[in-house]
Amino acid sequence: MAKHAARDHATWSASATDRNWQCSGALAITRDLPESTNEAADWGTCAHEIAEICLREGRQADEFIGTVRRGKKYEFEVDEEMAETAQIFVDYCRKKAIDSAAKGVNPASILQVEQKFTLDSLEPPFDAGGTADAVIYCADQRLLEVVDLKGGRGVIVEVKGNPQLRTYALGAMLANPGLKVARIKVTIVQPRAGHKDGRIRSETFDVADLIEWTTELVAAMHRSVEAAEALQAAQASGNLAGWYSQYLTAGDHCKFCKAAAFCPALEQKALDAAGVWFDDFDQPRLSNTPDMLSPERAAQLLDAADMISDWINAVRAYWHEQAETGVEIPNYVLVPKQGREKWNDGVDAKAAKIAEGAGVPSAKIYNDPKLRTPKQIRAELAKLKATEAIAEISGLSSAPSNGTNLVRADKTARQAVAPAVHQHFDILD
Repeated sequence: MAKHAARDHATWSASATDRNWQCSGALAITRDLPESTNEAADWGTCAHEIAEICLREGRQADEFIGTVRRGKKYEFEVDEEMAETAQIFVDYCRKKAIDSAAKGVNPASILQVEQKFTLDSLEPPFDAGGTADAVIYCADQRLLEVVDLKGGRGVIVEVKGNPQLRTYALGAMLANPGLKVARIKVTIVQPRAGHKDGRIRSETFDVADLIEWTTELVAAMHRSVEAAEALQAAQASGNLAGWYSQYLTAGDHCKFCKAAAFCPALEQKALDAAGVWFDDFDQPRLSNTPDMLSPERAAQLLDAADMISDWINAVRAYWHEQAETGVEIPNYVLVPKQGREKWNDGVDAKAAKIAEGAGVPSAKIYNDPKLRTPKQIRAELAKLKATEAIAEISGLSSAPSNGTNLVRADKTARQAVAPAVHQHFDILD
């Protein structure tokens, strides 16, 4: 079983279908950019990996609590939330397989886990495909169901008309050509995000509808090809502004785009929306106050606020990475990120003995089976006014820095640190 974090994506991946469909130039301006990740994405990757192991090996997700799993960049100690996220998906898939299996048929035989697919048979203009989390076939109903696990908390994913799920549905049809299918069901399992339709929600449509949609998908792919060819011509002629206005379209689909930090269409849309509020971007001053808005106008601006926030976050993340490579940004410095305090290696028994000796009950020392945090132990000792014990454990913990933040130099008291690249390589004059 390949690690999820190590998997490659097709040029036109299922996860990017919506963005490439809505913005025909997206593929052209992101094609040569390196793959990136963030903590939330890697958390979801680890949850997916646990879910796959459970389905393949008949295990329960809570078996992984306390173990460490790693995404592309970040690693996590599996906690109850991650295990529960994976388990809800696993339970749904197992039940659906049991319910869908004909009499005498092993449910495992109709459940495909992490099924890879390609759209090559459609003769797309570039490689296109993806991996469906789970595919379940119900022969009695001639129904093929694709189940997609979403680990996100902050971004609620809609199921109806979702281009990513439709691409998974199409891929499942092409990957299982021998099945008699009349209808397709696509299901999102998103345990960490509430939705009016529930954390598990589905849409069902006829195969004929999927075929009609497929012609639109192929047309969208060819628009992306046109945009890529036009970009080369625009770069040669120096008329990039014209290309930007014709082929880039900003919207909700920009959220996870690798070019979001420097996309001129998204920047202009965000600045246009922000211009409603600010008189001057060199010296920002609010030109409106929230209490002057109508509810209808407030709704419009709240939508714009989400877009502006996403864009600013993308800009901040991009220039943080640039600063780590040594790029100097006027008035900004890198400072160490404050790490969470934890016990030093090999001191758990000593810390517990000190707490016990000061009279702290065992139930207040351990969150079975692990020792409670330094802050929690100090709080219990403080209740007992055990100042000597507090002093004795003071050297047993630390709060190591686990990265950097990019902040304005005149708004921090923290000492600036050298970019990561300078910590490993000498600067040559």
